[in-house]
Amino acid sequence: MTTVVATTGIVNNLHEICKVFAKYISDYIRFLNKFIGHLRKVATLRFERTTLIKYVKKLRFLHDTLTSYDVYSDINIDGETALANEILPMASFYLKIVELLDMLNFYLTQSLQKEIISKTLNNDLTLPEESISTIEDCYNHFVKFAEWMIESLDIGTPFLQIEVIQFAKKCAIEDNVDLESTNDIFLQEVAPVEDSEEYDNLSKEWSLLLEEKTLALDIHFVQILNHWSEKFDKKKDAK
Repeated sequence: MTTVVATTGIVNNLHEICKVFAKYISDYIRFLNKFIGHLRKVATLRFERTTLIKYVKKLRFLHDTLTSYDVYSDINIDGETALANEILPMASFYLKIVELLDMLNFYLTQSLQKEIISKTLNNDLTLPEESISTIEDCYNHFVKFAEWMIESLDIGTPFLQIEVIQFAKKCAIEDNVDLESTNDIFLQEVAPVEDSEEYDNLSKEWSLLLEEKTLALDIHFVQILNHWSEKFDKKKDAK
């Protein structure tokens, strides 16, 4: 493999991916803020509401950092500097994002769902299974991109490993899963790219794929919020 260096195309793609990450987080913030508003009406879910508020504060910080970041001024297009060295700060930040969303998604789609049913004795504020699947699918692709961004450049360091991927691989080995034929996105190996052109082409594909996944997620978030608004607004009007 020749040394992969930054090109105008690569930097453009990384800029677009940065914008997609920002939108991904922004969609969560908007959804959670509306969700928190509905939870405020349920006294028994006070602790759960406070927990989500803490997550929103963390997400806002990450979002503000992304939107103020200038990829063009941070990555050299001099034809000499290895891209692997240039993208380390960005890659580390993306890992921070996916690790936080891992914990948020677990809380949002599992723990919180059980608490809502237990404390309200109904499922008015629970998430549909289809939406939970979309949340997980979108997240999985952002995780895989973060892994690809690092491993495609053959950056070997334990400090850039992703816990959910390492855990999935560990379980697969223990269960004797055939890693070459699995459909599990976390178990699919990432091959180092051959040159800058290949990284350019693949990063462009990732940009389009992640944008597609965020659009699908946003559709589900909007549908859920519309459902809640209709349900609770009708109850309010009925009073």
